[in-house]
Amino acid sequence: MKLRQLDALRAVAEAGSLHEAARRLFLTQPAISRSIRELEVELGVQLLTRSATGATLTPFAHQVLKRAFIVQREIERIAEDAQTARGERGGRLTLAITPPASTLALADTLIELKAARPTVKLDVIEWRGENIADGLRNGTVDVAIFTQYGEPKNATFEWTRLYELEVLLTIAASYQGSETLTIEEIHALPWLLLDSPSDESSFVPTLFGEHGMPLPEHITRCSSMNLYLELAMQMQAVAVFTSLAKPLLSQRADEGLLKLLNLTESTPKVGMYLAYSSEQLLTATAEDFIRRLRFKLDGRDAGRLPAGMPYNVSRVSAP
Repeated sequence: MKLRQLDALRAVAEAGSLHEAARRLFLTQPAISRSIRELEVELGVQLLTRSATGATLTPFAHQVLKRAFIVQREIERIAEDAQTARGERGGRLTLAITPPASTLALADTLIELKAARPTVKLDVIEWRGENIADGLRNGTVDVAIFTQYGEPKNATFEWTRLYELEVLLTIAASYQGSETLTIEEIHALPWLLLDSPSDESSFVPTLFGEHGMPLPEHITRCSSMNLYLELAMQMQAVAVFTSLAKPLLSQRADEGLLKLLNLTESTPKVGMYLAYSSEQLLTATAEDFIRRLRFKLDGRDAGRLPAGMPYNVSRVSAP
């Protein structure tokens, strides 16, 4: 199996025809066709369904491409490490985060990394936890920072817990009920969630699962953080935030835009996790990022505050 064969297969998948794939790779159509036929012979499985209108990949070929992408990304990482070995200050980092990971420490770390590595290709993506797990598995994500209730289970990636956060529950100011509720009372209310209610590692399944209760009957899910905050102030539904949002939520409560709720029972804490596919396969750029981030979070609560808001706090210095 050769890389040129996998490149040819990927080009056909993207282009939809052998002719267009050949044009994109600056090769002849017979050369593309020959590469794929050689791979089909080697594997003993058909990879393309050819027709007068083009070529499509078989289901098995799609599986081949998923693995080929991981191989290609690892080859790119070898090249990145070679750049570092030559003394070049570049590299590449694809970082996936959940909204609570958008902290002052993270912002400072990214700014510092960009200054230390002027040509670094930096890609920061805000995803939900389930998307991040997929990205770590298929190699599209180098490093991830995400929140989860309880430790990651059956994870195909390596992780470490950075710190824990308390949970805050809110409801729109138009709500006229008690602001201190039992688990049964809050279960009966409508809920507004960022995470999928089917995600067993998210807050609502964890909270009610600990009490042997099913999910609440009325759940609205909104994965947009900005829209979520607006809906939390307008809908009479219980919204879930981490304690990182306390300054903003307290301000909104003082302005009469929402109410903070209290539970008579304890609520599960959420862990902030750092993850990557393998510590041994981290690139020099990823290792540099992790080292700087850990330094800024080490015993410095100010670094955990949400980025993008005015604070009268001292920024932590570079390592």
